[in-house]
Amino acid sequence: MPLDMPRADKPPVQAGYLNFMQLFDTMPTPYMVMDRQLHIVYANKAYLTMLERTLDQISGRYIFDAFPDTPERVASVRETFLQTLDGGTTQLDRQAFRFEHADGTTSTRCWQCTQTPYFDGTGNVVYIIQHAEDVTEEENLQRRNEAISLELDHRVKNVFSVVQAVAAMAGKNAGSIEDFREDFEDRIMAMSRTHSLLSRTNWAGLSLKDILDTSIEQYGGFAPGRAHFHGNDVTLNPRASQMASLLGHELATNAAKYGCFSKPGGRLDITCWPDLARKQLKVEWKESGLSGIRAPKQFGFGTRLETFMPNVSIERDYEEDGIRITIRTILLDRPLDYAEG
Repeated sequence: MPLDMPRADKPPVQAGYLNFMQLFDTMPTPYMVMDRQLHIVYANKAYLTMLERTLDQISGRYIFDAFPDTPERVASVRETFLQTLDGGTTQLDRQAFRFEHADGTTSTRCWQCTQTPYFDGTGNVVYIIQHAEDVTEEENLQRRNEAISLELDHRVKNVFSVVQAVAAMAGKNAGSIEDFREDFEDRIMAMSRTHSLLSRTNWAGLSLKDILDTSIEQYGGFAPGRAHFHGNDVTLNPRASQMASLLGHELATNAAKYGCFSKPGGRLDITCWPDLARKQLKVEWKESGLSGIRAPKQFGFGTRLETFMPNVSIERDYEEDGIRITIRTILLDRPLDYAEG
């Protein structure tokens, strides 16, 4: 192979090896040319535009001086270039590059580079022509799809675990197959309604007020004279929203059977106290307008449900005119989520 190559800063067109520089400059695809010593001898306008550099800034420079990298990366890329000089077309792994722009800002772009050997009239490789493709958007899309796939897998497993727990707890409290079927269907429907609400918010979470309003909507919701919401609302993450939905459904069902929604003069007051400094949340469910309320002699589904939420504590106080249920839980640093157990 010839060793008397033209100077690295001498355009290959003048050397007689390339005679289509003008064609390259009209192409929208970025191209760059290196000689056998891996010095840059040419880059078309698309390549220079992508780099935000001029040809004078990179022409004649050793490729790894123009574009510094880690020693490991340099060794790997150099080996690929040598394979091209041996006559083979090569492709570099996709690589993220951090660019500093003229205005002082920086950005990261992902490139996919392919190297093609350029032969002289005697069959010797005299140049490497590199085709650089910006695949940043494609790479971002792939990462988003992977993240969505992982999140979907997590959500499905989450739903299955909740359904399994609900089925097990409902079965322990059912007096018959028919009772189990009805109770289980009601609770799955409550989960389904919450799932639909989460889908509308793109799984960003739900407000506690909306969750509870859905739980009691068949009894009039937060309408004047029947049910009232006080305090500050709080947003729960998807898993916490499902748990709150199940708990809200259970409390509303009990209120319809034995509590405030079973009596014409019954009233429900829900008060929410989020404490961001302490990362705690306190919710009070107060039913009034009742009489003769006593603690049950055996545990029901609601009490068993509490064991499925280890970071939630529930206290029940039976009063002369009704029942006061106080719920406490932990808040995460993320926007007001339940802590995972």
